[in-house]
Amino acid sequence: MIQRFGIVAFALALAAGCERSNRIAVIFDETGSQAALGTPAWKGAQLALQSFPPAWALEQDIAWAPDDPASLSMSKDWSTSSNGGFARVFRRWKSAAVDRADSRSSTSTAAVVGERLRREGASIALGFTDSDIAAAGMRAFLSANAKDPACAAPFVIVGATDPKLPELGHWPESTFLACFTDDAQAVAAAQYMVERWGKRVIVVIDPNYDYTRTIGDFVEKAVPALGGTVRLAVSARSTQLKQQLEAAADKGVDAVFLALEPDLVPTVLPIVRSALPGVRCMGGDGLDFTGLDTLLDGATDGVAFCAHAWFGEGASEAAHRFAQDYTAAFGEAPTGFSALGYDAAMLVKFAHARAPKVYTGGSTSGPRPPGCAATMTAELASIRGYPGVSGTISYADGPIPEKDVWIVELKKGQRTLGAAIRPDRRKAH
Repeated sequence: MIQRFGIVAFALALAAGCERSNRIAVIFDETGSQAALGTPAWKGAQLALQSFPPAWALEQDIAWAPDDPASLSMSKDWSTSSNGGFARVFRRWKSAAVDRADSRSSTSTAAVVGERLRREGASIALGFTDSDIAAAGMRAFLSANAKDPACAAPFVIVGATDPKLPELGHWPESTFLACFTDDAQAVAAAQYMVERWGKRVIVVIDPNYDYTRTIGDFVEKAVPALGGTVRLAVSARSTQLKQQLEAAADKGVDAVFLALEPDLVPTVLPIVRSALPGVRCMGGDGLDFTGLDTLLDGATDGVAFCAHAWFGEGASEAAHRFAQDYTAAFGEAPTGFSALGYDAAMLVKFAHARAPKVYTGGSTSGPRPPGCAATMTAELASIRGYPGVSGTISYADGPIPEKDVWIVELKKGQRTLGAAIRPDRRKAH
């Protein structure tokens, strides 16, 4: 009976457009303007892709395996090895093939490689640290070969933070974020500035990127919601930036929020420092790159930014271990994006390793075969309480996890912990 069920399930699922695959796609900006974020994320992902399965993955397999229809003929005692659950997960965890591509900080390149990797056989993917590039690349990946929305291959976005990304990909049920979003970090940044530095805020926004426009807009809404005042919102690319900042200084300024990507920080930060000496600067996660620490002599003192992970005093044991492993492997300290790359790759490996299960519940197109994209999507959606380096990740309430935002301050080239904030995202809307 069970054997007949498996054959029928497989045939029905193939008819619905779901195929088996043992390939994982990995896409990051390893060159170009986004490489300062994409390269650390890729390095973090490498550690996960090369690792042995962690205890949490094996323990969850043992706990959840009875949901597998194929287990009906096996012992109900999942603490024994008779069912092969441990061996099955371990074998698939180690056997996955990784298809890697550089999106080159380009939306067009991201779309090309996203579609290519999907058509070449990858049925689950992770990547991207920029929202514009992520929208183009994941949309191409999710849409390729998708004859049925229920069979779209899942994508785990590593560090692109636009909360609209699941909808921008046109396949929201197959899109998951490993990171917090721009509305979350905007509220955390606004709260830190208003409560610690003062209520009068200037927002400097680079208009060229989705990320900078989005987080800048959220900060403009969050500051007054938390009792502050936005004195000025100005383009970071304005030829009159210094003069505009100096004019605003006459009315009093307590803090400047820099809605910037790494490429513009070396140009804009000195202008802000010159026009508003002594005024503290806050940034989003776009300022979490290693080059910031020693960018200009003294220019980064008093600069703070939102980070996805913290590795110094007060960090979790998982973060400490990860930082040690990362530094040993690459000869440099990790960033928050390194941690996100690691966590996202772990989530993808988990879903891929458990994909041999046959799914029937909740499917509108009949049972799904082992190893198909829909099976992996269901595994990702079932994740609860993943103990990540960047914080606990759960998809109980949808594709965007609720996580702490770490505020990191620079003092004489050294990173110090300002606060860990669990923001109320509603204050940015």
